[in-house]
Amino acid sequence: MSLSENRIDIDQGIVIQLRDGSRRAFSHLFSRYNQKLYFFALGYLKSGKEAEEIVQETFIKLWERHSDLKPELSIHAYIFKIAFNYIRKRMLRMVREEGFRHELAEDLTDFDDHTSNTLNYHFLLEQINHLIAQLPARQKQILELRKLEGLTSKEIAEMLGLSLKTVEAHLTASLKFLKEKLQSEELNDLLLFAFILKKKI
Repeated sequence: MSLSENRIDIDQGIVIQLRDGSRRAFSHLFSRYNQKLYFFALGYLKSGKEAEEIVQETFIKLWERHSDLKPELSIHAYIFKIAFNYIRKRMLRMVREEGFRHELAEDLTDFDDHTSNTLNYHFLLEQINHLIAQLPARQKQILELRKLEGLTSKEIAEMLGLSLKTVEAHLTASLKFLKEKLQSEELNDLLLFAFILKKKI
């Protein structure tokens, strides 16, 4: 028997044990793959914290599905497929979040010549994050579901058990709050201060 055939037999045995609920088989796979998955995720996400979370989510999902595993399954490919699906979701969310923040910065702020010459754009994006965190819990939840997850108002209403009118009222209120804060004199002063500080550094 070749080494590759022996490896397949061993893997099939582990899959069968895991399917039957063996925690020992699960621990064996975790020890075998956790570092590989970490660096696999890190290569995409560039964040140690998020890479660790991908590893945790992957093995949680593996355990949740252990009773459905088939002996002929390539456990290596299966584990990495789960991980990549989670990585893909994270990356899509990051793209949506970045686009959302830029959209708010452009749509909710009046960019005249003076502003464009003095605005620290990255500072503005940080302030948007800070302002979103100040929203009431329900408004923040609905805003993120709409702008980050891409759900429609109707889908949000069904998910949260709210009326469509209530969801739209929360969205309107949250966007009004952000626009008022972004256009306030206080924020303009902070932006100018940040610009001056950056120039001095």
